[in-house]
Amino acid sequence: MRTLLLAAVPLTAVLLTACGAPVAEPPVPQAGPTATDLAFLELVIPQNESALAVLELAGRREDSALRPVTDQVVTGYRTELARARELLTRAGRQETDLHDGHDMPGMITAAELASIGDSRGSEFDQRLRTLLRTQFEEARTVARAELSGGTSPPVLELGTRIERTRAEFLALL
Repeated sequence: MRTLLLAAVPLTAVLLTACGAPVAEPPVPQAGPTATDLAFLELVIPQNESALAVLELAGRREDSALRPVTDQVVTGYRTELARARELLTRAGRQETDLHDGHDMPGMITAAELASIGDSRGSEFDQRLRTLLRTQFEEARTVARAELSGGTSPPVLELGTRIERTRAEFLALL
């Protein structure tokens, strides 16, 4: 019977117990970001970059009524962009623009940026408001997809932040 019991106990537990050391459970490996988490990060980067381009343009417009909003929003976007890049790097992924040239909701295109750059006064503000509203709403949609399908705690935290801040930004418009 004693032989049967020893056979059921792992060898490391027998050796550690025999030495008087406590038996510890082996560490559980931490899972990295899933494909959903990585796709989210890879989309946040170009979304934020395209938004920053128009936000920075607006920041140079002294006559824009939306300048206080854009000044407030730009800091959040830069912080999120840095965090997304950090998480992607930690996951061992190189940053690539998988969405380059895609006309996707929430991505402010080069043509839209050029067009708004040519507008002045209230026309500029109206076009900016439209672009930002679309970007904020789409960023919330992407963040909600991460929150429903992602698993990585730091990526989920970024998704939560984006969903919350975009709702706040929409209220500012």
